[in-house]
Amino acid sequence: MNKGNVTKSSGQIPKILLILIGAIIVVVIIAVVVTNIVRKPTTPSPEEIEEEKKPELVYEVVIGDIKFKLKEAKDIGSVLNASESKYPEWQQKDLTTTEKFIEVTIGAENIGKDNIQQGFWEMNELIDNEGRNFYSSQETEPWIPVESKCSALLKPGFAPTPCTKIYEVAKISTGLKVRVSSRQTGISFGEEKIFIDLGL
Repeated sequence: MNKGNVTKSSGQIPKILLILIGAIIVVVIIAVVVTNIVRKPTTPSPEEIEEEKKPELVYEVVIGDIKFKLKEAKDIGSVLNASESKYPEWQQKDLTTTEKFIEVTIGAENIGKDNIQQGFWEMNELIDNEGRNFYSSQETEPWIPVESKCSALLKPGFAPTPCTKIYEVAKISTGLKVRVSSRQTGISFGEEKIFIDLGL
């Protein structure tokens, strides 16, 4: 009788080993499949693709010997208050718009060796992402800071000269840029297409 029991139990050991080996193989196969799924790159969403396509914003450019740099750009609303103008005693009325006013300040620095004469550089129109152009107006001049020296003489090695302008812009405008220019390059102001992003 003992012999029969020994035979039965010794026959069960190979079955258990086969089951264990089979289970290990299944676990290894599952692990390999899961690893391959995790490693596969996922298809990027349309938002991720759009984000990758966006160009980097440019806040500083050099034209000839002039370095132009954005100092500040801000939406100042739809009303320029008479009391906040440079001449509150003469400025009797607020200046209003149905759209919005954008105040832009750039710095212009002479990085060359010689003076750059007055009138040889300029901050021009704004352009939005739809290609619409917006120009500064003499009407906004009373709200331009006294420190603003657009187109002034630039001496080499001096601190950047500030230039501030206020533009009336459509409410729907986004992706605003300002065009800057210099006569040093021999290209007329209207032909140069060099822009600084405003981040608005």
